[in-house]
Amino acid sequence: MLLIVLRIGWSKAISQKDNKPIKKNYFISVVVPIRNERRNIDSLMIGLANQNYPISDFEVIVVDDHSTDDSFKVVSENRMHVQNLIITSLDKSNVGKKAALTHGISIAKGEIIATTDADCLLTSGWLTTINSAFQNDQIKMGEGMVAIADKDKFFSQWQAMEFASVMATTVASIGLNNAIMCNGANLSFRKQTFVDVNGYDGNIHIASGDDEFLMRKIQKKFPRSIQIVNSIVVTQSQVSLKDFLSQRIRWASKWKGNPSIWARLLAVFILLMQAVWIFFLGTFYRFDTKTASVIFLLKITADILFLLPVFRFMKIKFRFLPFLGLQFFYPFYVIFVGLLAPWISYQWKDRKIL
Repeated sequence: MLLIVLRIGWSKAISQKDNKPIKKNYFISVVVPIRNERRNIDSLMIGLANQNYPISDFEVIVVDDHSTDDSFKVVSENRMHVQNLIITSLDKSNVGKKAALTHGISIAKGEIIATTDADCLLTSGWLTTINSAFQNDQIKMGEGMVAIADKDKFFSQWQAMEFASVMATTVASIGLNNAIMCNGANLSFRKQTFVDVNGYDGNIHIASGDDEFLMRKIQKKFPRSIQIVNSIVVTQSQVSLKDFLSQRIRWASKWKGNPSIWARLLAVFILLMQAVWIFFLGTFYRFDTKTASVIFLLKITADILFLLPVFRFMKIKFRFLPFLGLQFFYPFYVIFVGLLAPWISYQWKDRKIL
């Protein structure tokens, strides 16, 4: 029943078409916080240099969050490719992604702020699509989609399919007019709106959640002002299970500060559903073969019917073995991360977060 509701929300969200004509090109400030990203910067800069949006109508602000590698140097070397590039660094009294974003936004000239991460690949029409969404004056925030690179390795394929389900839920919630998630790797909002909700005030002490806490503040102050932007950026998969779990623990750690009752209920429901599935997997031998097979097939069929349109839209190839692996590993991972994330420290960009 939940998947049916989410499927309806997904369809509504991606079918939203803003018929308003392009009345103006907003000046867009792209703010990119970086920390130890020397391996990724070149690809990001190429994507920004290849935007088909007029170069006179956007700027790129890169804010270095105390990198311990030569990220700052690599960004500086890209000045010849990205002509409208501004490079700045946080002072010693400011640390973290929210501080970097706040600093970048404070010096931004744009009416529209677009954020992405250093390890993302951008399409040439990224900024054009964002500009189109904000032709509607009622829109205060645009949520774009993020896909994990679908590489040849099983673990990368698994991550791509798993994260597509997260993105599907994100999009569906917006279609149902009750946004519960977003991703700062592809996010845009009006600078004045950021000022109106006092930016990250109230959650600056939480290391993660710059995107979702801001989204909820905007949704509360400006109901029905959030829209899906039909653009997809591609980010890289994690190379090891340790890195993957560290990343997901970081994401999940913000839930203890989540004020949304609906988001909390959904999280608890999903946690319980995965616990029931683990119970079934551990006791299937007590069922007769026919009953166990019907239960298992109903579960994976429901997942496939929900996810296939998402995979097609996000250009992610459906692979049966990674999908089957999700049925067995995903429940354990969800419960492990969900229960431990609020209480344990994690490592991010060579920085320990308590």
